[in-house]
Amino acid sequence: MAALSEPEIAAELAAFEITLPPPALSQLSCYLDLLLRWNQRINLTGIRDPKTIVRRLFGESLCIARAVELRGWLVDVGSGAGFPGLALKLAAPDLRVTLIEARQKKCAFLKQVVLECGFTGVDVVAERFEGWARERPAKANLITTRAVAMDSRLLQAMESVLAPDGKLVVATTTELARGLEGSLVGWTWAPASVPGQGDTVILVGAKL
Repeated sequence: MAALSEPEIAAELAAFEITLPPPALSQLSCYLDLLLRWNQRINLTGIRDPKTIVRRLFGESLCIARAVELRGWLVDVGSGAGFPGLALKLAAPDLRVTLIEARQKKCAFLKQVVLECGFTGVDVVAERFEGWARERPAKANLITTRAVAMDSRLLQAMESVLAPDGKLVVATTTELARGLEGSLVGWTWAPASVPGQGDTVILVGAKL
């Protein structure tokens, strides 16, 4: 399936009130092209339509840039095809990003995107987050995750890596968001709006 032109990508992002500068738009185009090609060989996403990918994956990820300050060090847990962590580099090129993904094939894809699309300051780690977190004394300013099952064990691991004033951003569904807000105590959760008709909800968590 053919990728989209940069003007077509920009038009899809406009629905989210997102405007990227030309260099970032060029990176997104490269990223999308690789995603479509690799998705024919390994299951990176169940979404196949390029316009839907731009809206549901890139657009919804970039909405996070309006909800939190993108600064310092971002750790993305269960990165998969790079959402939302790598997509946020498009909005904040100086952001340091670490992508944690346990599956080797998806890590190979992420490394290829970083190389071919010219991303800098990005590390790809082929490891489970809980194991990686035990060896990390440094503190992240931001932890992001999308479509990852949250429980108290994972949250404790995230807390061990997060700076005292850091933020945890969870992209999930409306139903799971209700359960998350009610079950994970010791945190405050603020919802962030996501334009469009999708079922994605962004929750921004801060430790009490």
